[in-house]
Amino acid sequence: MGFKEVASLDAEMTVAIGGTNKKTGKKNPTSAEGYYLGSRKVANKNGESSIHFLQTPKGNLGVWGKTDMDRKLSSVSPGDMIRISFTGMTPTPRGDMYKFKVEVDKSNTIEVDSLPQGASSVGSSDTSEDEDESYAASSTFDEEYSDEEEEAAQNAAVAALERKQKVEALLKGKGRPVRN
Repeated sequence: MGFKEVASLDAEMTVAIGGTNKKTGKKNPTSAEGYYLGSRKVANKNGESSIHFLQTPKGNLGVWGKTDMDRKLSSVSPGDMIRISFTGMTPTPRGDMYKFKVEVDKSNTIEVDSLPQGASSVGSSDTSEDEDESYAASSTFDEEYSDEEEEAAQNAAVAALERKQKVEALLKGKGRPVRN
């Protein structure tokens, strides 16, 4: 019997697109590009927010969702190359709304392994203090591993590195795999 690792929705960094970071006062990035992996819901002080995950040459990037972005990304398939661009604010009766342009390159896709049950458009709950806060995720463990666990961890690291190299090559235009 062979085991297959379940894909996870996590990121090395999470950012908000558009606007200004409330804590630092610095402008947030205005766009993000990468292979769409899926999204999950997280609990915060205002209820729930979505985080959308993109695989980029620098690793996985989490993008905090906003209403317009969430609606547009709901029709995107995992594995599609996408670009999310902040286009400005639009007044509504309940206040200004962030507007986004979401572009999909259907000729440039990757195969995305199965996601954890409940992930994709709705996923597991985490807790977030402030949805506009950027952070770098850390995954270090102080536990001791058996030889078998250590080998599995090394194999997973090699597989992650191979996926990252494949994405870098694809983003540089050296290949365009098609999802079946």
